[in-house]
Amino acid sequence: MLLHMKRIFHRLAVLAALAVLPVAAQGLPSVPGEAAWTPKAAADPRLRLATAKASGARLVLAPLPDSALEELREANFSRKRLLIGVTRAVGAEAAPADPAWSPVKGGHALRLELTSPEAASLRLALDLKGLPGDVEMVFFGSDGAGRLEGPVRVADIPDRSEAWWSPITEGATQTIEFFAPAQHDPAALSPRIERASHIFTTPSSRFAKRTQDIGDAGSCNIDIKCSSLTQQTSFREAVASVAQMVFTDGGFTGLCTGTLLNDVDPATQVPWFYSANHCFDNNNAPYKTAAQIQSVASTLSTLWFFEASACRSLVPDAGWVQQSSGATHLYNNVQSDVLFVRLNAAPPSGSFFAAWDANPLGANAAVITIHHPQGDLKKVTPGRVLRFSSPGVGGGNASFIENLWTEGTTEPGSSGAGLWSVVGSSYAFRGGLWGGTALCTNPTGTDNYSRLDQAYANLAQYLSPTSTPIADFTDLWWNPAENGWGLSIVQHSSRLFAVWFTYGLDGKRIWFVLPSGTWTSSRVYTGAIYGTTGPAANATFNAANVTTTPIGTATLTFADANSGTFAYTINGLAGTKSISRQPY
Repeated sequence: MLLHMKRIFHRLAVLAALAVLPVAAQGLPSVPGEAAWTPKAAADPRLRLATAKASGARLVLAPLPDSALEELREANFSRKRLLIGVTRAVGAEAAPADPAWSPVKGGHALRLELTSPEAASLRLALDLKGLPGDVEMVFFGSDGAGRLEGPVRVADIPDRSEAWWSPITEGATQTIEFFAPAQHDPAALSPRIERASHIFTTPSSRFAKRTQDIGDAGSCNIDIKCSSLTQQTSFREAVASVAQMVFTDGGFTGLCTGTLLNDVDPATQVPWFYSANHCFDNNNAPYKTAAQIQSVASTLSTLWFFEASACRSLVPDAGWVQQSSGATHLYNNVQSDVLFVRLNAAPPSGSFFAAWDANPLGANAAVITIHHPQGDLKKVTPGRVLRFSSPGVGGGNASFIENLWTEGTTEPGSSGAGLWSVVGSSYAFRGGLWGGTALCTNPTGTDNYSRLDQAYANLAQYLSPTSTPIADFTDLWWNPAENGWGLSIVQHSSRLFAVWFTYGLDGKRIWFVLPSGTWTSSRVYTGAIYGTTGPAANATFNAANVTTTPIGTATLTFADANSGTFAYTINGLAGTKSISRQPY
């Protein structure tokens, strides 16, 4: 608690210091960044079964037809995002009639594996419905069995109503090892592989060229470690806020770039994430609904610290991290090409919540972009603002920031990458890449970026919540027609802490917590719901045995000081309840 308070006081001091910096006449926020509080992962991935004991289902798909690669080439020709793989259907044979779980220490383990011949890498879509939240998964590939991805707890996946996509592993075969604690009957647990993403390239090759139209970055691009800017702390912080995006959209798997943004609340760190709408949306009308954008967001994996190990090295830094938690869609706009989501898990230790400035940039301002061209290791490109123009995105006339680069360029895979300018002592985020004519072979070409200063009005409810609640809602809340469950809400200033006592799918009592959130209006409060587990009341307390897991979201909408509604999504199940203060 003391360390947390020190962080808050430090954050407030930084905010106060930046408050005296000159800003544009509009006086919109200019917010500093801060290092992620995220501790190092408590558990490293480990296998429970020896290789010789691998059990469960082994499925080999037919060779991929040449027409699939032609479809990928055609799709890449017309899109700014980089597509690297195609989706394949998996038949019912991927689910063994009698899953061969094996006893291991503490429970049972099962392996499922799928092979897509000649794939360089794989992702698998898993049907996890019915699996208990404490089941864990670890993933490895046939070309990189020494690199384990995970562990991923089923409870950490907020929405299991649709198939969940696994991390990328290298090689034509991906193996998933499931571990179920001893209290579960393994005969009742039947995970299933629904689809496979056959990927034509690999992270270890920097997503380098394997087939036509899927290539590594142009030679004019600048590795992060080659830039003289690496001597500046503010630049290294900005770099640590940028992640490569891997997602599956319908029949394809694609790459883009996104940025982790800070907000004004010193007491919390919410993983707001900004990128380009066209990464998740259709290229032309009809454009996707919010629900369809969410389906793509749920597949999101982010690759952090995916950088060259040394200047001009072709080897990724050994410390790069893949997170496959997905994201929650919050806002998108076709004409301004803005995509704004909340990552479903905290970013890894060492990442950074970026500074941003919601005031307009001036013409000729010095800028940089930090990105993953062609999906390659992270690059930096310096330049200046040339003018403001309307490239007619989505048939609209939205204004974009048009830049001319002095070194390097952007390419497919750079889409969504942040544009940065120096504000005070920080690099501040100003918008995200739509596209343009810049290439290594066209150094006078320009690129267009969405404008945070124009999108800010739609993002302020997340980045700068200022609403004052209409009342103090501290009390017990319930639905009189549904005796037996309720909410305990404590309000301190404008922050709510809620405990929801209810019943699980097995009918047993259970409780969840909503420790923080955001007022999106004076009557509406939204935040993440967490489940916790720990030692029994009669056991010796051990903090290492306490786990806190995000399992969904909740929104409290108050009609007045004494009544409202409670809407929630828990592990993919959604519901809405009327609530009122409980008299006592």
